[in-house]
Parts: sequence; C-alpha cells; structure tokens
Amino acid sequence: MAYFLEYVVPAESGGAEVPLSDAGDGSAPVSDAAARVVHLDTLPARSRIAAGTIEDARSEAEQLLLHSKADAGELFEDPSDSLDAGSGRRVGTFREGEGWSED
Repeated sequence: MAYFLEYVVPAESGGAEVPLSDAGDGSAPVSDAAARVVHLDTLPARSRIAAGTIEDARSEAEQLLLHSKADAGELFEDPSDSLDAGSGRRVGTFREGEGWSED
C-alpha cells in the first residue's frame, strides 16, 4: 500500500515568487520576461511514505514533520500511488503537541 503525507511548509525569507504559465497548466513559463507571478507564504507538499502498515506510516510521517518546518500533516492511503493532492483515503491527521487523530 502507498502512503502519502500532505503538509504545508512556511516559505523562508518572506515567501517565494512563483511564475505562472499562460498555458494554464500550472507549469512555469519558458521565458520569465514579463511573466506573471504569484507570491506564496507557504508551500504545499505531498511526500511518499515508505511503510507496510498505517502504524509504520504514522511513525515515518512524524519523523518527516519533526525534521521540517511544518507543524501538522494529513496521512493518506493511496493505492493509485498518485502525487496529486488529496488523492486516496485520509487515514489520520497529525498536529504537533496533539499527536494523531483518526479520520
């Protein structure tokens, strides 16, 4: 089974400027001349967790969060092994200082 942790990391140094493509597909433009940009204060992430059970996935997810600047994350069980946000079944939420809650 594939597990994924979704979390949000605060952007460093006052945020990040991300160029937008006119193609509307979310890709960065080939040329950054006169490119439209969006300012982001946080950066979303979806990381694959290598684990055989939900308990092992939770333990790995906690370690990942402890070594990041994120303070919370949602764990997904996703048989499609997708990197798309929200893909799969949410199986728990972790919040620093509170631990895991069942979903």
